[in-house]
Amino acid sequence: MTRFQPFPGMFLRIGSSYFEFLPHPLLPADKEAVFVLEGGEALVYQLRNLDTQERWALKVFKASYRGPHLKRVTEVLQRHAHLPGLYLGYRIYLTQAHYPEAVEAFPELEYAVLMPWIDARTWAGLMLDQAASVDYSFEQARQLALATAQVLWNLEIHSLAHGDIAGSNILLTPQLSGVQLLDLEGLYAPGLPQPKKVSWGSPGYQHRNLPRQGQWSPQGDRFAGAVLLTEMLTWWEPRVRAYVADYAETLFSPQELQQIQTPLWRVVRDVLLSLSRDLRYLFDQAWTSSSLTECPELATWAMTLYSVFV
Repeated sequence: MTRFQPFPGMFLRIGSSYFEFLPHPLLPADKEAVFVLEGGEALVYQLRNLDTQERWALKVFKASYRGPHLKRVTEVLQRHAHLPGLYLGYRIYLTQAHYPEAVEAFPELEYAVLMPWIDARTWAGLMLDQAASVDYSFEQARQLALATAQVLWNLEIHSLAHGDIAGSNILLTPQLSGVQLLDLEGLYAPGLPQPKKVSWGSPGYQHRNLPRQGQWSPQGDRFAGAVLLTEMLTWWEPRVRAYVADYAETLFSPQELQQIQTPLWRVVRDVLLSLSRDLRYLFDQAWTSSSLTECPELATWAMTLYSVFV
């Protein structure tokens, strides 16, 4: 057994396939640094399948987040990977029973996940990019909000909830015509065991009154989804962006959430009203709610957007 410290060009056998760890594209070759992204729960490495040359992502969870509950989540995701936004549900889950050659060599890989690699920017990345924000048009806002609402509605229809809807977990297609969801391991689904650490949401998307299980519930995406859709629907308007701090990756700061009579709150409501009185009503309903269950259903957001824009 060897400690898992991959380097560029290192090979890893998973099942009958061999994968190569790729170097970080922004670092000199002599640094021998692999392409890895670190999040709160895991490290994500970029690999290449030697047979197909396709790139894959290997998500290796930190010790406190590993566990057999991830197997159940993977099984649910595999059943629903055909839904819009859940392409990363096409994955395999590493256990010693099924992939002994990888786990016996590197015990840290038990409970790791292998899934497709997607080259795309996040919604948070677009908001951070001032040039991209200036170019973000009303037509793109309309298109993106419709696509995102469809994804969230499909989760709700199947009694699923992502649990951490936030701009950093939303991958955008190149023409902003669709989205894919990241960080699916905290998924809520009927019958799934509660994760070791439930999600309390991301700053800028958290309801002020969350229950003991945080956002891990059938209604877990309602408030964060409302904030995300509001961001997408209003970010094209310079008056909105003028009230947001430079280098902010959320529309509202955590301190501004569910506060009324602030300058940003007023201009956001004005922009929504210019689009539709019903959209402003949905925003108000979520904003003033005292619980996740009081927020509008995501189906209502989706149907309202379709009635307004289609």
